[in-house]
Amino acid sequence: MEIRRVRPDEWQALKALRLRALASDPDAFGGRLEDAIEHDDDLWRKRAAAGPADATTFVAEAADGTLVGMAVGAPAPDHPDAAGLFGMWVAPNARGQGIGGALVDAVVGWAASVGYELIGLGVTTTNTAAIAFYERKGFADLGERMPLREGSDLEIRLMGARVSALLDAPSS
Repeated sequence: MEIRRVRPDEWQALKALRLRALASDPDAFGGRLEDAIEHDDDLWRKRAAAGPADATTFVAEAADGTLVGMAVGAPAPDHPDAAGLFGMWVAPNARGQGIGGALVDAVVGWAASVGYELIGLGVTTTNTAAIAFYERKGFADLGERMPLREGSDLEIRLMGARVSALLDAPSS
């Protein structure tokens, strides 16, 4: 398994991966499959080509070349001094192999490389497995809740950590 930045020429594979994620686990994301399907190709090209200080997408590539996971590092909304971890997903058939942890580590490394001191994420409050995973990685509950998206009854829990603490923590 290789964890790496998505390449600009992989925009179609990135689009397919994101659509798979939204179809498989719709309540794990603020975005909706219906909306993502409607995005034009230029948006997917921009996402795949984003530079180091912009939203940067990391992917997990299986030995056969299939993309089986992703995570995005980007500036956190409303917190210019913090990075955010967004769009984290691992295909169900690839879970339990350490891919999620490696993707989080890649985003944390990106955040450190561009100078962020803090990193945060949102996770659906009903996703106890993901909450436990992020806690094991060193994220803590910030005590803030908000709707997953407009019109949803689901809430997300905001979690955060110091980038330096995550870099110093043992990998899990």
